[in-house]
Amino acid sequence: MRSITICFIAVFLSTIFNLPARAEESDVNDKHWGIGVQGNYPLLGGISVRYYGLSPVYLQAVGRFIMDGDERDNMFGGGVSYAVFEYAGYGMTRLYFSLEGGERYEKDRRYFWNEKTQRDEWRMYTKETYGFGLVFGTEFAFPFLGTQIGFNAEIGQGYGRIDEDSETKDIASFIVGGGVHVYF
Repeated sequence: MRSITICFIAVFLSTIFNLPARAEESDVNDKHWGIGVQGNYPLLGGISVRYYGLSPVYLQAVGRFIMDGDERDNMFGGGVSYAVFEYAGYGMTRLYFSLEGGERYEKDRRYFWNEKTQRDEWRMYTKETYGFGLVFGTEFAFPFLGTQIGFNAEIGQGYGRIDEDSETKDIASFIVGGGVHVYF
């Protein structure tokens, strides 16, 4: 079992350190900015802005702000990606590792059972989720009406904390995400 782990680590490190030369060779068609929607489980998502001008390192910020009276559902996250492989042909194919993190704040009114009065009653409910993780992703971008449209998918491992009213718990979960962006 130990030799399998060592082989996996060796393949992983050789991929990270040897393939970036191909990423630098590719042509990103001078499209350095992307805007679109990006989401993942468990933090969900929102409007996304990507910057590709530091190839093979890419930056991304995702956020949303929803407010309805006293109720809220806000999220802000960011990530730094490192492309291990890029291929520019008719479109662009990119394989990358990304370190991502974010925070989600939820506040709404919910029914709770009150033991003293033996009735349901409305009460404000708050939940904060913090998380970060390492993901592996792929993106396919192709020309469309003078610009590029890219579709991406990600999977990885994340860790975080949930603060729910007065209860706190640490979590570990799979990260599954995806998005679509228009590049200019």
